[in-house]
Amino acid sequence: MNGDPLAGLAVNAAFAATAFLLRTVSLSGLVAGVALGTLVWATLGPPGWIVLVGFFVFGSGVTRLGYARKAERGLAEAGGGRRGGARALAKVGFPALLGVAHAIAPWPPLPVAFAGALATALADTTGTEIGQLYGRHPVLLPSFRRAEVGAEGAVSLEGTAAGVLASLVLAAVAWAASLSPEAGAHLLWVIPAAAFVGTTFESVLGATVETKGLLGHEATNLLNTIVGGVCAGAGLLALS
Repeated sequence: MNGDPLAGLAVNAAFAATAFLLRTVSLSGLVAGVALGTLVWATLGPPGWIVLVGFFVFGSGVTRLGYARKAERGLAEAGGGRRGGARALAKVGFPALLGVAHAIAPWPPLPVAFAGALATALADTTGTEIGQLYGRHPVLLPSFRRAEVGAEGAVSLEGTAAGVLASLVLAAVAWAASLSPEAGAHLLWVIPAAAFVGTTFESVLGATVETKGLLGHEATNLLNTIVGGVCAGAGLLALS
């Protein structure tokens, strides 16, 4: 499943440069994107890279959706929605490490955990962005106390549904790309289920620990992907 690193470097450099010109990543995001994308290509081959691209394209799309409206309300991502290196590392760092682990010691749950981690990150982004636009009654977990739109850790029915759908789309990409032939169509439920657990965990952290300043936003993003990835890998093991 491994890919040629030099080919991966060329492909990722071109892709990252295009993303930079389209103003979806900053300069630090470009550098991090090339490094992480090349690592994924080298360890999980084109199938893993396709899942990573799906994560980036869908995530950038929902971030840009209704950006002017979100900016007016003070809820939009800073920098015009451009993703920086710190954000890339927080959301893709753990999945990339799973790719390295699989390259060293191939194990069927690892590619599934990779996709589950990225799906969790995508569900988190989608839930936040859609919830800020269309969420009617956001609440904080685990208390279910009413919250303002855009409050840290707030969740809404609309955002949650959008996040589940986004994770299902990325699971379908992983299945179509044959990222894990051993898992087959099980990817279509294992990955969304894991992403739901991961994003729920992140929402609880955001509403409790992060709001008290005990944990930074990028740290919660990282923990989010770890929980989602581990749950996806465990889901596949449960089927064995």
